[in-house]
Amino acid sequence: MTEYDELCIHILNATTNVEQDYNRVLKAVETLKQKMIQLEQIISQKKPEETAEDMNSLRHAIKSLDKITDSQILKSKEAWKKYDELKHDCEVQTLKPPQLDELRIRCKKTEQLAVDLLCYSLGFVKQKTSENK
Repeated sequence: MTEYDELCIHILNATTNVEQDYNRVLKAVETLKQKMIQLEQIISQKKPEETAEDMNSLRHAIKSLDKITDSQILKSKEAWKKYDELKHDCEVQTLKPPQLDELRIRCKKTEQLAVDLLCYSLGFVKQKTSENK
């Protein structure tokens, strides 16, 4: 196997890992968001004195979203680090495998998900803070 082939395999593996992580996180976020929306609807239909258990579940879901957000930020940084390492290897060997572009696209996608999650989490915190005033 040539150096080029080996490098392409490393890039393909990195791309697959980043895409699998992205899909896993996206599915978890979708499930969590549905749960949060459902809890908010339930809470809005109850009297304030009847919502303690549901509010506790909602707080737990928010904490879970925060953990996912933090994890996604780290995964994005790791994906870009791996991309930079592989790009450097390509430059050193003066190779330009097209698979590197696909990895870059996946890194951007992962980064955008992290940004979106962070914005959503911050918006949720701001909304809850405003409601408590």
